[in-house]
Amino acid sequence: MEKEVVKAKINWPLWIAFIVLLELIVNPIIGILHMSGVACIYGLSHICIPATMPVLAMMLPLIASLTGKFKKNETTLGMLYLIGLITSMSMAESHTWLAIPAGRAQKIWFSSEEIQAALINNWWTVPKEIALALRGTGTWNINWGAWAPAIAFWTIYHFAYFLLGSSLMLLFRKRWIDVERLPFPFMIGMWEGVHRVNSRLINKAFILGVLVGLLINLQILLTYLFPWWPDIIGWRANGTSPNGCMVVNTGYPLWSIGSQLVAFMRANMQPLNFLIAYLVPLDISFTMWIITLLMIVLAQIAYYMGYYSGIFNLGGCCRVLGWAGYLMSPTWGPPYYWSWLCHVGGAVALVVMMVWRARRDLFETFKMAFGKTAEKPSEEPFSYRMIYYYVIGSCIFLLAFLGSIGISVLPGFVILLTSMLYILGESYVRGLTGYAYLQEWAMWPYWPLKFVWPNAPQPYTSEYVWSGMLLGLGINTAGAGIHTWGEATMQGFALANRIKISYKTAFYIMGLAMFIGLPISMTMRVWWYSIMGAKAGWECGSGWDCSWIGRESWNNKIPGPDLIAIFLVAGFIVVAALDFLRMRFIWWPIHPVGFLIS
Repeated sequence: MEKEVVKAKINWPLWIAFIVLLELIVNPIIGILHMSGVACIYGLSHICIPATMPVLAMMLPLIASLTGKFKKNETTLGMLYLIGLITSMSMAESHTWLAIPAGRAQKIWFSSEEIQAALINNWWTVPKEIALALRGTGTWNINWGAWAPAIAFWTIYHFAYFLLGSSLMLLFRKRWIDVERLPFPFMIGMWEGVHRVNSRLINKAFILGVLVGLLINLQILLTYLFPWWPDIIGWRANGTSPNGCMVVNTGYPLWSIGSQLVAFMRANMQPLNFLIAYLVPLDISFTMWIITLLMIVLAQIAYYMGYYSGIFNLGGCCRVLGWAGYLMSPTWGPPYYWSWLCHVGGAVALVVMMVWRARRDLFETFKMAFGKTAEKPSEEPFSYRMIYYYVIGSCIFLLAFLGSIGISVLPGFVILLTSMLYILGESYVRGLTGYAYLQEWAMWPYWPLKFVWPNAPQPYTSEYVWSGMLLGLGINTAGAGIHTWGEATMQGFALANRIKISYKTAFYIMGLAMFIGLPISMTMRVWWYSIMGAKAGWECGSGWDCSWIGRESWNNKIPGPDLIAIFLVAGFIVVAALDFLRMRFIWWPIHPVGFLIS
């Protein structure tokens, strides 16, 4: 028999005070971790991501559970989890914590005069002498009037995508959680640890897991502290990404394989990724293995046929991300164009087929929202009429925000529709597998804009630069913004369903953490960077010209609209066919999501 939803009286003023206090404590801690370099240790990377895995979502309820006061009612622990989830995702990597808004304000002034001319009159642009003063010795005399527009710009940006993402998740909540029953491996992994400690369900397997985790982290710490300590897990490998992906030309023994196989581009050394893999559905895991091995074999055949000439002079990142141009990448380039098929047409097919499977449920919600007797289902936090109005209002708010920064109607609607695609696709795959799918800003996120600007305009325009940067930077990491809040909201709903707290309560507490916590965090980032100056730590000193919206990269390293149209059609057909076969034949072994993330 299902547990009933817990209807507890919530002390909202107390939770608001807790959110404010948490922001005041955690933001300086992030700054200190970045300054000291400790933020980089356990992320296995120089990129420094202490919060992209939402550590506070686990830490806050875990600490509270040690008191032993919440064994009978886990509502308070669930609230702490939800606040920690939103707070962590809003801070993400410490590099982004420094970059938004302070680092982005500087980046304009590291760009060419042509880009500066395009952006100098934006209402959120911080004057050059104030922005670049952060590279100095630091000062307590902060010009808040100059910084306020930049703080407002990035805060409203995240607010807009929280509204859009959470509204879409409210619409799909019943389908994904009650009907398809997505497993949400990431949430299960974190919450079960909290639940076991709180309930004192300590068995041998749990103790063994804790010991293994402690030993791995002790090994990392000792390797960091003592140069003579044996590097058993290859932590010192240069170029390791935040999620543990290590490129193969780092001197690590795997380079001997990568120097022979063109598609053996990186290996993963982050133990958490292997642990999450145990929770991935077996059919998806099987498909990932099969397709990955097939890709390695086919790429090697293509190499012997004359493709990828000189590829062994490139490192793993240049191969897998196409930094030397997509033609030199086994994943992005000819003759297979794997990643283009998966991220362009495949993403569209994933969302279209997802909506198609849910068509009856969506029709029912529409009928309940706008029928003669609109009603609110007992299990939903709001009526469907309110949810549909929320979706429409969120779209209008995002378009208004884009209009306020000079983006006109056509690119504005392109960004809106693409954002919805990325939110639904990433949130669904995360809920199903725990793995990222529509992340990373190398080349592919801009594909819809190539139909608007086949070539970069001469001279650059503010509309072009910000259209590209929002779509690119907006999905670069888990906390980048576009799909962050849809994914986080659905993870929160999954937890609410698991511990049977009200969806409305879960939604409200996540909203409070967002709308109260984020402005505090944005303000404290500017304060910290201002008083610390250059001591605050490393922040990218390159301009927008060297990014993917730079004219050289846009015109020559990203395919034109003719090729992208082919990727769109071909990828759609392949993934839609796999999805159809999966629905039609129970014995069909290839899962479309496994194909997409392989």
